[in-house]
Amino acid sequence: MSRIKSLASDTMIYGVFTIVARFLTFMLTPLYTNYLSVPEFAEVGYLFAVIAVINIIYGFGMDSAFFRFYEKDDEEQSNRVFTLSYISILCISGFFSVVVIIFSGSLAPVMTDLPNGSRIITLAALIPFLDSLMVIPFAFLRMTRQAKKFALTRFSLVIVAVVLNVIFVVVLRWGIEGVLWAQIIANAIGGLVFVQIIYTKINFKFDFKLLWEMLKFGIPTIPAMLSGIILQVGDRWILKPMVSTMEFALYQCNYKLGIPMIMLVSVFEYAWKPFYLSHYKDADAKKLFARILTYFTMIAAVIFLVTSMFMDYLVRMPFVGGKFINPEYWSGMGIIPIVLFAYYFNGVYNNIACGFHIEKKTKYLPLAIGFGAILNIVMNFILIPFIGYWGAAWTTLGSYFISAVVLYIYSRKIYPIEYEWFRLIKIFLLTCGIYALAMVLTADMPIIYSFIARVFGLVLFFVIISTMGFFTQAELRKIKSIFKH
Repeated sequence: MSRIKSLASDTMIYGVFTIVARFLTFMLTPLYTNYLSVPEFAEVGYLFAVIAVINIIYGFGMDSAFFRFYEKDDEEQSNRVFTLSYISILCISGFFSVVVIIFSGSLAPVMTDLPNGSRIITLAALIPFLDSLMVIPFAFLRMTRQAKKFALTRFSLVIVAVVLNVIFVVVLRWGIEGVLWAQIIANAIGGLVFVQIIYTKINFKFDFKLLWEMLKFGIPTIPAMLSGIILQVGDRWILKPMVSTMEFALYQCNYKLGIPMIMLVSVFEYAWKPFYLSHYKDADAKKLFARILTYFTMIAAVIFLVTSMFMDYLVRMPFVGGKFINPEYWSGMGIIPIVLFAYYFNGVYNNIACGFHIEKKTKYLPLAIGFGAILNIVMNFILIPFIGYWGAAWTTLGSYFISAVVLYIYSRKIYPIEYEWFRLIKIFLLTCGIYALAMVLTADMPIIYSFIARVFGLVLFFVIISTMGFFTQAELRKIKSIFKH
């Protein structure tokens, strides 16, 4: 429990800043729905989906290799790892970004329908390049457990981006170009922030043997990471040419309303990898990792219930430019619970994946998540023509679920962990039951009465959890101590 408390401490630090930062970023969605045209809003989502894939390619697996080969007690070795990782990413990202900019005129008709397409592609190409300059410095802060500095830096850059978005999009009305310029300037500032760390860590003494070992570790993670990105944003690529611009924008907007679960998974992942790489040699490591999945599931259940039952009221609140979410987009809110469940299984996948990194068996990761990515592509092509963006939502859930299942099957051979299945199933069934009961009973109620009824349903969830003896007295005491600190 002391080690879980350590993980919780780092997660709280990452969490406070990341949740606020993600919330501020999320607040751009209502701004975009009120100040961008539907085609521009759809294009923003599509471009950032492409950028997400480019970021993986630019990383070239060296970010994962950095975590595995970094030695906290050997400064010389750590500096070599930092140098090789940073220089590799810089060269790869610089080369490909220049190529994209040179051929932006040819790429524009393929990637966007907007009239200023060439300029938009040029601006978009700068974003992943500037992102790449911060990958290893941020990894260094995580690995050296400088959680406060990591979180505060990321938070500050988000503040800059959000403020610039307000200036460029709301005040100056630059449209989609304002969105891109805001991110470019924020990323450039981020690169400058890390100049001192980069200067002190790079030694320009290249250890080619170490580079080869890092590449052997990192390159097999690329297909897995690409598959992971396909699970996150691949549906956008398939959906965009198969549905109307309005339907694509509906999906894009309401997918983002599932952000609470996305935030939980992101916050947990920041703290999780350094944690299990620091504790995998402990005698009770597997029991520890199993308990953490149980706690993660409990928190995810609460987030699912709160978001799925109360988002309907949030979108109707007044906001700059109109409602919190433009009423044009409300009809797509039915996909929100599906997205929430999908990202929960993404979190389960991240938990199970620890064993493959611990045993240096990363070559198995592409097989598991790649299966989910292939399923994602195939099922999107099958379902979207029949049920539109609903097909993309259900495919996302199915793909994340299958990826977690396949990875678990492989993990039984690589790094078997006896998870607390009985407790996990109880949480899952109770969550589904409370949600279904609340939504069915409140479907035809006036808005104020339905809100009160759903609050009662949430309270009922906690009452049942406490009366069924889900947590032991020892666990309750430890949980209380975590939040006291």
